[in-house]
Amino acid sequence: MSSEKERENLYGRAGISDQAQFYRARYVSDELLDARYFDALNRFDIRRARTLWVYDNVRANSRVLDLGCGGGVLALLKRKGVTLFGVDISDACAAASRKNGYDAAYTARLTALPFADKSFDYVVSLDVMGHVEFAEKDTVLAEIRRVLRPGGVTLHGIESMNRAWQKDYDEMSDDELRRFIQADGHVGMEDEEAINARFRKFFAHVRTESRFGVCLACEEILKLADVYGMPVCEPDFLEYLRSLSFKERRAFDMAMGYVFGKISEQGIRINRSSYVFVKASAEPLGSFYNEHTDHSALFPSAVTDEDWPICLDRSAHAAFDSGWYEAASLPPMARWMNERARINFSVPTFSRVRLDITTHMPGLDDQPLGLEIFLNGERILWASIVRTGWQEFWIDVPAEVKVETITDYELEIRANRTWQPSLHDPRSDDHRELSFAVCNIEIIQ
Repeated sequence: MSSEKERENLYGRAGISDQAQFYRARYVSDELLDARYFDALNRFDIRRARTLWVYDNVRANSRVLDLGCGGGVLALLKRKGVTLFGVDISDACAAASRKNGYDAAYTARLTALPFADKSFDYVVSLDVMGHVEFAEKDTVLAEIRRVLRPGGVTLHGIESMNRAWQKDYDEMSDDELRRFIQADGHVGMEDEEAINARFRKFFAHVRTESRFGVCLACEEILKLADVYGMPVCEPDFLEYLRSLSFKERRAFDMAMGYVFGKISEQGIRINRSSYVFVKASAEPLGSFYNEHTDHSALFPSAVTDEDWPICLDRSAHAAFDSGWYEAASLPPMARWMNERARINFSVPTFSRVRLDITTHMPGLDDQPLGLEIFLNGERILWASIVRTGWQEFWIDVPAEVKVETITDYELEIRANRTWQPSLHDPRSDDHRELSFAVCNIEIIQ
């Protein structure tokens, strides 16, 4: 076939395809995912607050340039129909962004963007400007202004100096400066006042807001305390955070994200922190938060005739419940599940379900792992898993489950027990309760 999309449409027709095998093999990583993997509930996660701030300030069907695109962390913007370009100094990162949904991504320096004047409605970056050396910052901002269209807007999330917690560069000893830069490669961090002043050299309208001084992810709090030595909270609370399980940390991050959203929506300013949002333009600015908020595309959509066959774990048509661990990795991966997990989707009648399942659970020779799969409450598969490694299942849909019109379905997978990798390997920091990893979940007419 001549294109990746055409190859993808061969799923389920002739056994497992090369691309399906790719998804089987690559499911252990720690990066953000493309737009297809984003579950709507993640809009509340504090770790997604930067991405959602950009998402809510970008107009649908616009042209967007992501500076320092990394592995494609802003691919979620494709849900709004934007034309999305990326630039990164890394060939590997540019390639990953293309793989994960960017329309184009190039290897280039931010001081010499490979685009014509007035090419974009938005130029954005997250966690990039603090890595740009002081001598190059003005050149980068001049390039941003050059490629923006009249009335275009630039949006940035920037790590900043919090002088209540940090020394300035010129106040640090050589050892302190070396440790600080080695931690995250920040060679050009400024405080909010300096950031604001620098943007005003190039844009008539600039607004900055300190964020993440009140609401932080659990891991970020621990990092600031342990790596940077910042007094972010009391020692006993740090120990409490260290004691939290994987699911408890997830709940903490969701609560922090919910509060963060309410603080932002109500325009509550906070004291200067170590992170600054910047919104700038040559024209008067709209709302700093939620100027173009529309979350409808984050929720599952109905299937059309052109969508078949459906691969639920790589489409916007399915909703995964809390029984699944977050799919938060690049390249696209299988989702790990707990003891019981569900997927909800709406489709016309279909005849078969195909999926790949594996486990890393030890001791399967002595105690097989029980697997049950239900569709709308009817059990359609029961099996005992006696070995690790990928296994492929093809399941016929019983006649009593089939309907002739589009309807809501719930696919549920159950395991009879879980395990924690950290209890079996002292080198592991994976405290999740795992049973199966599942991918290539195909619905076939």
